Amino acid sequence: MRRTPFIAILLIVVAGLSDLLLPGDGRQARDENRTRRPNPGQFERRDDTARREAWKPPRDSGGSGSLEAPSARDPAISVAIPSDKSNSIGTAFSLDRKGVWMTARHVVDGCARVLIVTGPRRGVRVRQTYIHPRADLAVLQTRGGAPAVRFTEQTLRRGQTGYHFGYPKGEPAAVQSTLIGRRRMRSVGRYNVIEPVVAWADRVRVPDSYGGLGGISGGPAMDGNGNIIGVTVAGSKRRGRIYTTALTSIAAAIERSGAPAERGGGRRGTIDGRNFADFGATLRKRLTVALVYCAASA
Repeated sequence: MRRTPFIAILLIVVAGLSDLLLPGDGRQARDENRTRRPNPGQFERRDDTARREAWKPPRDSGGSGSLEAPSARDPAISVAIPSDKSNSIGTAFSLDRKGVWMTARHVVDGCARVLIVTGPRRGVRVRQTYIHPRADLAVLQTRGGAPAVRFTEQTLRRGQTGYHFGYPKGEPAAVQSTLIGRRRMRSVGRYNVIEPVVAWADRVRVPDSYGGLGGISGGPAMDGNGNIIGVTVAGSKRRGRIYTTALTSIAAAIERSGAPAERGGGRRGTIDGRNFADFGATLRKRLTVALVYCAASA
């Protein structure tokens, strides 16, 4: 009998976190760019009359290194979703500078209030939230946003390098990984979903800490050209694995949310093993990658 691997959900539940991030307290959230973070409300707003072309994920035409779809007979990775929602943090990234963001569903599902954190004790309140019913994804809307990032036009290949950016344990970090295949992931608890995901082997972390990755959930996974290739949603510390959403799930979430999302917005950049940590720091400085705070009660 085959045993189903179990991995911990990438979610940090922090008691009293509202005292750390919200106004009214002298404490400050730690961050390397705390004095330089711009307010998203200051970003330029663009005319809504321009119709944007919807992004569609590339089709895999097969060939060397192509990824096989997971079989329904394969055991699914099991992820526990706590039944009771607590104050927590995660990561989001910008889809459109008008104020559209993407994160993981488990980061914001069940929250009474969600903030995109813009600096010490400062944040922009999320006004609308779309929850993907069959994937660990959510689309958020705020008033004012940050520079967006591009989506890949290339199919994923086994062995390619990926880069994950976000706030594990509330601290800025970057992870370099290698794609190893496709899997199925089963979320069980507050909601129950089975979805396709992409599995990565964890290679290098900056800072060099091999603790849990809780808090990086919802952060972008990018290729060497600085394009989005997935959303980080789960990980296994014991097995050294990171899991990202399928590109088809991302496209469906954007389309079904009805939110305006740029196609190919933002500047590209080359990422490699020498500069990926600096690349991530730039994304955080521009608020393209931001910390998300969930308040369990109003």
